[in-house]
Amino acid sequence: MTKLKSVTLSNIRRFGSEATIELSPGATILIAPNGTGKTAVFEAIELALTGKINRLGDDLSPIIRDSQTHAQVSLNFDGIIASSRVNLAGEVVQGGDLSAIFPDTAPGDLPYLLRLTHLLDQRERDWLVQTDPKAAGAQLARLPIGRDGAQASTVLAGIRRSLTEQVNQAKVLLAAIEVEQRDWQSLAQERDIAAAQSQGALRTRDTIARTISDIANQTQSLALLPPGLLTEPVRQDSLETVHLALAEMLQVKVARLREQISALTEVDDLIGKFLSDQSQVQILSQANTSAKVALDDKMQERADTSIAHDLTHNDIVLAEQERAAVDQQLEQHVSEANSKQEILQRTAALQEASGTLNDCERACARLRDLHQNNEQLRNQHELLDKQLQSLAQTESDLQRGLQIVELWAQALKRAEVVATEIGLAQERLEVMGKQLVDAVSSRSICETEETQARSNHQTLSSAADTIRQAVASIAAHLPPDRGDCPLCGEPHGAQKLHERVNNALQAIDPSIVEAELRLKSATDQLRASQDAVAAGQTAMQAGQEELFELEADQTNLVSQICEYQSESILASDTLPLAKESVRLQLEANNTGKHQLSEKKKSLAVLPTREDFDRTKNAYELATRSLESARQAQSDASTRLDQATASHAAIIADAPPLRSQDELSADKNRIVQRISDLQAKTIIEQSLLDRQQAQLGELTFLASGAATQFTEAVTRLAALRGTWRQLSLTGDPGAEVARSHEAKLNADLVELERHSESLETIKIEISAWANLEQTRVAQGLLDHRRGGLSEEEFSSQLQKRIDEKRASLGRLTKMSTAMDAFNQYLKQEIENVQKHVVAVVPRWQALLKRIVRDQRFSATKMDFYSAWKKDRAEVSVPLHGNDVPVPAIASEAQLTDLQLTFLLSMAVNHRWSPWKALLLDDPTQHHDLVHASSVFDVLRDYIVDHGFQVVIATHDALQARYFMRKLQNDGIDARIWSLVPTIEGVKAEESQWPGRVSQ
Repeated sequence: MTKLKSVTLSNIRRFGSEATIELSPGATILIAPNGTGKTAVFEAIELALTGKINRLGDDLSPIIRDSQTHAQVSLNFDGIIASSRVNLAGEVVQGGDLSAIFPDTAPGDLPYLLRLTHLLDQRERDWLVQTDPKAAGAQLARLPIGRDGAQASTVLAGIRRSLTEQVNQAKVLLAAIEVEQRDWQSLAQERDIAAAQSQGALRTRDTIARTISDIANQTQSLALLPPGLLTEPVRQDSLETVHLALAEMLQVKVARLREQISALTEVDDLIGKFLSDQSQVQILSQANTSAKVALDDKMQERADTSIAHDLTHNDIVLAEQERAAVDQQLEQHVSEANSKQEILQRTAALQEASGTLNDCERACARLRDLHQNNEQLRNQHELLDKQLQSLAQTESDLQRGLQIVELWAQALKRAEVVATEIGLAQERLEVMGKQLVDAVSSRSICETEETQARSNHQTLSSAADTIRQAVASIAAHLPPDRGDCPLCGEPHGAQKLHERVNNALQAIDPSIVEAELRLKSATDQLRASQDAVAAGQTAMQAGQEELFELEADQTNLVSQICEYQSESILASDTLPLAKESVRLQLEANNTGKHQLSEKKKSLAVLPTREDFDRTKNAYELATRSLESARQAQSDASTRLDQATASHAAIIADAPPLRSQDELSADKNRIVQRISDLQAKTIIEQSLLDRQQAQLGELTFLASGAATQFTEAVTRLAALRGTWRQLSLTGDPGAEVARSHEAKLNADLVELERHSESLETIKIEISAWANLEQTRVAQGLLDHRRGGLSEEEFSSQLQKRIDEKRASLGRLTKMSTAMDAFNQYLKQEIENVQKHVVAVVPRWQALLKRIVRDQRFSATKMDFYSAWKKDRAEVSVPLHGNDVPVPAIASEAQLTDLQLTFLLSMAVNHRWSPWKALLLDDPTQHHDLVHASSVFDVLRDYIVDHGFQVVIATHDALQARYFMRKLQNDGIDARIWSLVPTIEGVKAEESQWPGRVSQ
């Protein structure tokens, strides 16, 4: 089985020269902080295998260490050396033959195939679970199982496209020849018809033109015809144009005359309406003038009444102003008397509030002294009680210290016993380790023997099966009338060929039986050796667990002793000093308690809770009463000041000139005058309302008369317009109408006669057109047939059509065959896609083991073709629908999805004998519990499937955990640390105790 032995890097990224990493056939763990160079190791392996680095594209110069001119990497596969060297110009030189590592694989497919089954890098945008469907489909299409079909499909698309273009071109050529045939037949038919229609004697075109000019002149239409068309010699197209134009003009004139004659049938009604409306207009004009005069008189009368009403209203306003002035002077007399009375009331209230305030101040001072004395005595008692309580707590802590001292002594004795037991357990583990190494070595020998036996058996079985399948395939596809062998060319037929193959198979079968017996024996020996290793591992694990428990007990005891030493109550590092310290502290605490008790006895008796609360409540009530009295005295003083200020403001104004009695009499007189004026206003307003109603009636009558007069004038004007539209002059009259109708009938007869003459001329013009058409058609026919006769040219066209139809039929059959083949190939590609998608069950099983969110265990992949391209989509169920994985997955879940997909593809699609997993920090987003699930799966892949694992991590705890797990299963594993130095990063192997070597 192919394994990668070592990787040597020179000037790759931050690596120095000749940094070699020896790889284990089982697992190799690279541990280093982020940014040290873990990813560079995997990029170097990719460069050695493919000559490219997907991350860098076409420019590989960034892979070279700073200030260096080149970088180099070398891989050792059991003696097969693969290397790549790149310089600053980006030129890559590869060495070594990798055909044994990647058989039948195109170099351009290697980067994609490695990422499907071998390499998990940190370029998440290129992961199949996260990239777009087109890119994902392109990666899966590079698998050997579907590559040939995809290539055939690509080639077939070009062939089908070419055939389609040829078929379309043939259809276009056939259609062009058929169009040419139809044109030829149409020209011949038109020539024959025109010749038949142009028989008989005709006048010349110039004579016809002069006749048309006479008709145009007589109908006053000559000026309207296009100028210059009747100039001799007259052409056929000019003659047709002039004839058509004149005929249309005459038709328009005839239609116009007929409309005018038809309109004259209603002229009698028009004359009667005009005479009736003319007499009505005169009557309505007189009525309209009378209504306007009456309306103007009524409007002047109402204006006079309105002026008188406005004067009365102004008198009322003046009287109201006089009454307001008298009211103001009366108010001043009343306000002065009221302000004097209020000052007397506010002074009495202030005196009463001041007396109440003095009483409250004396009572509050007495109660405050009593309450302060009680509160001081209570505080002294509370202080002593707190000090006594603190001493009691200290005594309790010291008693707990005595208990800790006893526990300390017991822990020291137990630590001595556990140390002795640990020594004995280590001796037993050393003996079991040696036994396990012997068992693992024996198992390795058995595994090698079993692998060789299985390989020999599979080789013989595969050879026999291949021969049988080949013969069956040849026999199935041989035509029944073919007797020669398709391989050697001898004519012995399919039956003879089967006989020869059966003879060869009979010679192979005994070897197969012997290989089966050898395989069974090797399998039994391997199973026995595996049982021995399992028993040794179980015993080893039990011993390690016992030692781990003892070491845990020892650690706990040491931790307990440290805790005892750090106790503040003990204040000592040794057990005797701790005992003495606790004793001295207890004696000092008892002395303090005695002194505080004596001091408390010397204090006065503490008042009861009821007496203290009663005194406190009385003091608080007196305080509130004092505040209320102060507020009442302040309010009374404020109100007295306000009343004094109000009285001063009143007497500050000028005193009234008249007494209060004089002002009252004057006010009564003004009120009586206002009442009389308001009664007069009511009478005048009533008169205005009656005049307004009369004015409205007269306005309505005048408006109606004006409207009727205007409507009558409008109707009269409309009747005159209708009369003029009939081409009649003056006012409507019967004599004028009869004279005009006679003239229109005479003009109509004349125009109809000229129209009949033009119809006769049209026949002659058509005959001349047929003669011209015959001449043109014959010229075109002669031009097309060339030197051939018309019969020969028709026969040649038909022959060309038959040839094109036959060619189109052949191309159509070929296109149909290619379509059928494409359908069969599409079905086969779909079968290949189903085979690729068969990886999903294994993928889902791995997801159940690693990803905690159970919905990801239902992850599915669709691999299909669309628009001639392979596409792949990875989705997860959500809300009853499928959604893309990146829409809901976290960074850790995306990593798990890509890793498990890589593991599933690596088992299902083995396109290379090198079974390896190159994993760049796959657990960087995981805690140790989550990472342990990943490590369990990787361990199974190493043990059950024989994979070589190279894994990088920056977490030392995870690296040591994985190493212990591998070591417990007897798997050869190494840990390499990447260490930065002045000369560049170096690789140093960590010496792990108990490492199993093979």
